Amino acid sequence: MPLYIRIAIRYLMSLKTKALSFMTVISLLGIVVGVAALLITLAVMSGFLWGIKKKILETSPHIVIFKISGNFTEYREFPEKYLKGISEIVDYQPFVYSQALASKDSTVISVTVRGVPPEKDRRILGIDKKIIAGSYDSIKDDRNVIIGKDVALALNVWIGDSITLTSPFGRKTPLGYIPKVKKVYVGGIIDFGMYEYDSTYIGMNLESAQRFFDMKDSVTGIQLKIDDPYKAALVKSKLEEKIHFPYLVRSWMDLNKSLFQALELEKLAMFLVLALIVLVASFNISSLLITKAREKRKDIGILKTIGADSRFIMKIFLWQGLIIGITGTAIGLVIGLTVIHFGDTYHLIKLNPEVYMMEYLPLKIGFIDILAVSVASMLICFVSSVIPAYMASKEIPSEVLRYE
Repeated sequence: MPLYIRIAIRYLMSLKTKALSFMTVISLLGIVVGVAALLITLAVMSGFLWGIKKKILETSPHIVIFKISGNFTEYREFPEKYLKGISEIVDYQPFVYSQALASKDSTVISVTVRGVPPEKDRRILGIDKKIIAGSYDSIKDDRNVIIGKDVALALNVWIGDSITLTSPFGRKTPLGYIPKVKKVYVGGIIDFGMYEYDSTYIGMNLESAQRFFDMKDSVTGIQLKIDDPYKAALVKSKLEEKIHFPYLVRSWMDLNKSLFQALELEKLAMFLVLALIVLVASFNISSLLITKAREKRKDIGILKTIGADSRFIMKIFLWQGLIIGITGTAIGLVIGLTVIHFGDTYHLIKLNPEVYMMEYLPLKIGFIDILAVSVASMLICFVSSVIPAYMASKEIPSEVLRYE
């Protein structure tokens, strides 16, 4: 170990002055608290973003292809013409997606009706695994639908009960506009785990939805499942090389882009705000080192007299700040990662799923986040040590030792 590091450690461990020992402890605790708070906050933000993405991927297709002009009637030939040869695509299915009203007795709510081929939907979104009552296969019958659990609660219905669906796409008559009404039966109740879906979802088979919305042989679009949902941008670019106007390709990240951008921006803002804790702690380090330099003037004068240069003295005081930073950062990392581990393992932070779309807050931290916190902490500690170290290195031995 270099001599200047040994001297730096000795100065920090010196207990001659209780005030300086106390300042050392306070400086160390400031770094510990700042690093731990930064880690936990980043874990909260990353965990929330991870949870949102997980819920979205459980209920949404990875890529959707729409036709923005005219009826999408060529969907049967579309896969063979455009999707063939893209190895990342696992499966595809046409779908109908539209708004309607659902009513029971005097209760009326707005719902989203989704029509799909039942067998295809099993493989793409695994909707059948989320059924909590009834049977997914019931929608093979045109008279049956699957409804979200909160739709069932709002309408006060159960398996076998009837509800009335009203389509906005009715027909015009000489007497005026007549909405299309259909009586259907609850064949299954589904739990997505997301209030936004559970409170609006009505599922039926594709042909039934096409008839209900007077779409004839047209669909809203085609949804794709790919082997890795995080490759959606790559697959989208491959599709856009083949597919042009009037078709539009959107990935699950595009459809939720504003949400993800807002969360990433909030994560960055929280990092910058909480980094101020470490910055404030660094002021304590500067104050401590300046006081230490004044206390050790005699030692500095002696060291310079026996041959130590200004760089050697500067390194002594720089390393005092770095040792506080390294020790505080290490302890803060251990505390922060421990809290993150237990918080995520035992689901300590409960959430209202109707508001946050998840029942508990997952805590996730990546290597990049840990590295960013560590580097930021060490950099702040280093910078806060530069001025005191420079001041100490400029001491003149003759002036220091004149009255000794």
